[in-house]
Amino acid sequence: MEEGVSIDYKSLKKVADTSGRLKSEGLRDLAVTSVAFANVHGGKIIIGIEDRDKQPPLDQSISNKIANDTVTRLKSLCFNVGFDLGDIESHDNGGQFFTIIIYPTLKSVATTADGKIYIRIGDQCQPARSEDIVRLASEKDAFQ
Repeated sequence: MEEGVSIDYKSLKKVADTSGRLKSEGLRDLAVTSVAFANVHGGKIIIGIEDRDKQPPLDQSISNKIANDTVTRLKSLCFNVGFDLGDIESHDNGGQFFTIIIYPTLKSVATTADGKIYIRIGDQCQPARSEDIVRLASEKDAFQ
């Protein structure tokens, strides 16, 4: 499946180092993607798939701790975003990956922890412009 409006692939190297410690910069990037998905129609972030290869590295193994810690940390970096962690799966080549499911917001606008709003356009996460924010709030009946 190709990247698009509702799916994004991220390398495990973006999320964690070889010792299993989470990387703050990569998680902030995942937060932007999560917010963009939530503000549009939801989506899936597949962690562990290399963009250029469309498959995980052959020897890649992912622990439950890395998957759980990734979602836990993402929850602290986003507001009004619903997450669900899929199972750790094995690709045909033997490498592992996992999926984070992002639910669409229904009555609110999702933001990053620093208050920024993003939307998903094609396979890109774009900062919301003022007219995008008004449209988002209107679509979600968020005006009071």
